[in-house]
Order: sequence, then C-alpha cells, then structure tokens
Amino acid sequence: MQQQKEQKLTRVKDQLSQWHELKKELGKGGQGVVYRTADSELLVKMPLKNGKEITDKEEINHFQKRFENLYLLPLTNKMHITRPLYLLEGQAGYVMQMMQDMQPIGKWLPQILNKQLAKTFTRPSWLSEEVPLEVAYSLAMYANTGGTKRRLELLSQTSIELLRLHSVGVIFMDISPDNIYCSTKPEHSEVWMIDADNLRFEGVSSKSGVITPQYGAPEIVKGIDGGRVVSDTYSLALLAFKILTMSNAFEGQLFSDVVGDEDDWATDDSESSKPNLEVQAAQGELPFIFDAEDNSNSRVNGLPAELVLTPDVLYFFQRMFGKGRKEPWQRPSLHSLPRLLAKAADSSIQCHCGMSFYYQSTNDTQSCPYCNEHHSKLLVATSYFYTSEGVSDPIWTWVTPFIDGQNIQLPRRISGDFDIDQHNMPMIEVNQFDQDRFLYVSAEDVRVDILDNNHVQQLTNQWFLNEQQIEEGVQLYLHAPYSVIIEIKVKENNAIQTTQY
Repeated sequence: MQQQKEQKLTRVKDQLSQWHELKKELGKGGQGVVYRTADSELLVKMPLKNGKEITDKEEINHFQKRFENLYLLPLTNKMHITRPLYLLEGQAGYVMQMMQDMQPIGKWLPQILNKQLAKTFTRPSWLSEEVPLEVAYSLAMYANTGGTKRRLELLSQTSIELLRLHSVGVIFMDISPDNIYCSTKPEHSEVWMIDADNLRFEGVSSKSGVITPQYGAPEIVKGIDGGRVVSDTYSLALLAFKILTMSNAFEGQLFSDVVGDEDDWATDDSESSKPNLEVQAAQGELPFIFDAEDNSNSRVNGLPAELVLTPDVLYFFQRMFGKGRKEPWQRPSLHSLPRLLAKAADSSIQCHCGMSFYYQSTNDTQSCPYCNEHHSKLLVATSYFYTSEGVSDPIWTWVTPFIDGQNIQLPRRISGDFDIDQHNMPMIEVNQFDQDRFLYVSAEDVRVDILDNNHVQQLTNQWFLNEQQIEEGVQLYLHAPYSVIIEIKVKENNAIQTTQY
C-alpha cells in the first residue's frame, strides 16, 4: 500500500499548468504532508483528512476557498510565514517557496536508535562508556545540533514569530515539529512557519481544531474549543519543553511504572506506552514531570532540569503545565517567553564538545558538566538598572568565550529593553586590531558614557582597552531608554575538573 501511495503522488500540476515532481516527504503534521520537489526552491503541501489525501470534489473546493481567504488575513512581510504561491489543479494542495538552508525543528527531537544507526554511530570521546548506547546517541545528537544554547535561541525566535501573529488577532492552530523550520547554520537563528492554510482569526467560533498528536492543548483534544491564543501558547510550550529536555512534559514515572522500561530515553515515541495514559496526558489529566506540587509523575527520561532550564524558564513551564493544564486563563502569556528564552541563551556558554551550560556568577570557575572542558577566558557583560535608590540586582547577563582575534558584538537586549524587532541588533562591540582591544558603540540612537577612574566621558568613537581595564572591568552608562549600567569584564577561567556525565 505504501508503494502505491508513493506512485500516486509522484507528480502534481498547479494552476499555471506547471508540473512538479515530488522527491521526498519532509514532514507530516495534523493537517497535511509537505514534499520537497525537483525544484530546490519549491515545496508542495498536500492537506490530509484522517491521514489520507483529499479526493472529494466538494472538499477540494472548500480547501481552495480557504486558500483564497488567507489573503484576507492581516499578514505582514515581517511575519516569517510561507504563504501559498499557486493552488494545485484539480486537487487539494498548493506550491510554496522553499527556505534555503533550513530544516524542520523536529529533526532535533529524540530519535530511536535502530539497528542500522547503531552500526554507524560512534560514541563521542566525552561520553563515558557507562552511559547506555541509546542515551549516548541522544546526547551526541543534542550536541551536534548546537546544545541548549542553540535551542534556546531558535525557540526564542519561534515564540517571536508566533507573537507577531497573535498581535494581529491571528492564531496558528497546528504547531508541530514539522511545521516550524529553522536555520541549519549555527551563525543564523532564523525561523519560518510553513503551514499557513490553518491560520484564522481567534474570534472565529469553532468547536474543533486541527492538531498534531502530543502538541495540542487539552481543550482542543477534548473537543470543547477550537483554538485560541492560549491554546497556541500551550502547544508551543509543549514543543519547546521537549526540544530543550528531550522528554515529553507528561510522560514520567507513571508511564515508567506501566511500561517497565526506565532506560528508554525516547519513551514518548515508544509503542509500548499505554493508550489510556497517552490520552490522559493529552487531556491534561497527568501531572507535569517537573510539577512544583506533585511528584507522582516525576522525570525518568531526558535531561535534568538544572542542566537545560533556568529557574525562570522552569517556572514558566510549571505555570503552563500546572494550573494551566485545566485552566487556560492561568497560563503565562506568550509575551514573556521570547525574553525568558533569550535571557537563558545569553547566560549559557557554548562548549567545544557541542553542548552548552549555564554561567554561574557565584562560581569562580566554569566547566562543562558533560565533558569537563572549559574556556580559559570568558567575557561577561552584566547590566543593572540605575535609579535614585542606587543600583538594582543584575537584570541581564551575557557571556561568551573570550578568544584572541575574535570581535564581539553585544546585542541591544542586554540593556534590559527587549524589542522583538531589534533585540538581536548589535549595540556595543569589543573589537580587536592587532593585539589591541577597543570598545565601540554601533547603535546610533543610544548614548553611552564610559566610567573611568571616577570620571564620566561620553563614548562617541572608540575607546582603547588596556589589559588591566579588561580584567578589572569597564562600566558603561546607558541613558536610553532608561538609566542602565553595563559592566564588561574578562574573567580567567581556570576550571576545576568535575565528574564526567
């Protein structure tokens, strides 16, 4: 049957009578399947009903009308949503543009180590032989895709893209690992959403919604609501949690007690999980695996919370999956998530092994908990609000390895002002010419004063940094949008060896 299906969907024709050869299935969500075509810049989306291609003429006409309604939505060029280019002729589906150097975020989810992969997999040198092979495979994959820092950056941008939709009253509906595409190259953090045909205004009355299993809000799974902003936010939180921790938010000890396999890192994808438990989890009836009040379903798989989640991010998930499971009005707002994730990313250190870990300001040394390695020097920028009552507690920490010959750009968000359009733009730079380091303000709309030997001087060009200043720290005073002090310091990091993961 599978072979027949593939033969049936080898070529499709669009409204302009252009033929498109279907080469490879890229992803499958609750509402359809996406194919790569022979043209590297084009994709074809085929909607599904009950997992099958739509063939009924009336349903095809309905789909085409829904396609036309997309142009009535207030979508802007700032929104990274791939919109249909052409409808298919005589069948439900459309052609859309391919995002170059991008892949589904689902590629980062736990993968089951089958026999074929086991033959070719080489255990990384930083992983102890005592670590089970399947766990080692998951950790290696996690490292190869950028570790926690990379995930936080892309998830922050994903939440921004969803927030842009919500700001105009539009909901996405079917948030899934195959409907969100991200940059493959680590120097980029671009995110695109590809399933535009499920977009609609939040106010549209509906008692049904299309979701991908494991990523739907309980009210949609139960069929008592067709989807709202809070449902979108819940679905994104489910996806974000799984990508960060490599575990399902609700498949913990209760599942392990039934299945009897506590060593399987990818139990959420296992066929051995009891269907009734899966239904209960989807309907919000089981405790969160990191629930603050109920530990009956505590974590048995994936990464520990303290390694991949900051206290603020963990608290967001606890609110979302605690009271928020059954009471949507109790869920935290999506507005807070981009900032929380970006702040967590900025305070994490990328290690040589591919993993990342959080900077601890109270520790004199910082070493990777996975491989024990460390960078010899770290540049740490810490910002504080300055008021009439004095200096506040730290509001932002930004840390990066301090490498000779490398220019460093500090983003605008370190000021504490998180603008979704400008937060990642450079504001302050630490550049190197030959062996000398210089401070430079690249944001023209920001006035920065440098505090040097109890003297205040406006930083209008470049400021030479001698070695003593770099080690002792430089204090900058930002006048806008509000008074902020930023301390930039290079710290020696002679880390003490710890226990290997």
